[in-house]
Amino acid sequence: FFSLFAKRAMLAAIAAQSLAFHAPRTAPPSDRSARAVPPSLGWLGGAASLTDEAKAARAREEALVSWLQDNDVYMSPQSGWGRAGHPLRVESDTSDDFEPSGRGLIARRSIIQNERLLEVPGRLVMTKARAQEVLGAAVPEEMGEYIALALLLVHERAKGSASMWAPYIGVLPSIEDVGPSYAWAEAELALLKGSGALDSTRSFQAKLHAEYAALRETTLARHADVLPADVVTYDAFVWGMTMLLSRGVDLKDEDAGTGQLGLVPYADLLNHSPYSSSTFMYTAIP
Repeated sequence: FFSLFAKRAMLAAIAAQSLAFHAPRTAPPSDRSARAVPPSLGWLGGAASLTDEAKAARAREEALVSWLQDNDVYMSPQSGWGRAGHPLRVESDTSDDFEPSGRGLIARRSIIQNERLLEVPGRLVMTKARAQEVLGAAVPEEMGEYIALALLLVHERAKGSASMWAPYIGVLPSIEDVGPSYAWAEAELALLKGSGALDSTRSFQAKLHAEYAALRETTLARHADVLPADVVTYDAFVWGMTMLLSRGVDLKDEDAGTGQLGLVPYADLLNHSPYSSSTFMYTAIP
């Protein structure tokens, strides 16, 4: 399980691997209750007044919540036996420091330090190990985590509704929504002339092109049955990398003293604040 805390605490009665999110002090409940009443998706209300685009977005969010609950993610706002109600909810539009932050999670009530916020089963978390399970020999041990996860994302997106991650991928943004400078049009990049940002952008663009060219000559050529070139296009590859750069987290294993790159469905809707002292941790839950 991926466990998200407001700080570290021991959990009982869960026999699985876990990822833990630490946010900076009151121990959470010690056991995991049975699945309680489904959350009242108040953020899905008022649909009659929404545009078709907004309705489609909310339908994708509702599908994500249903998928998470079907996969044992506790999301009930009601308190259960030995467990507080889930304190978060999805909002289509959030803001941070008075600037739009897009879709994200907000607190529906006050949260105390060390409170358990959410748990996500490890089988839903995207890591290089999962990419190796799904893509097999196409992801050798020497392949970097970013490349491996980008390939997994592109592969699963191409499967559409057949992918186990389909509801999660359905809420991921487009490159345009994220807006990284390496995806800007030349006219927009011209506005950066004379700044170090332009040099950094050009350098990163060159790296993306070089990485994709290497993939075409090696992985895509050798494993076209799993990763066909018409699926893993340059644009698709850049989208996958953009998702990782915008929402990938370093999952630290406290016991082993190591870390790994991961995409954690739902938890990655927590928009980053530069003032946050929180960290993600990867732990085993007995």
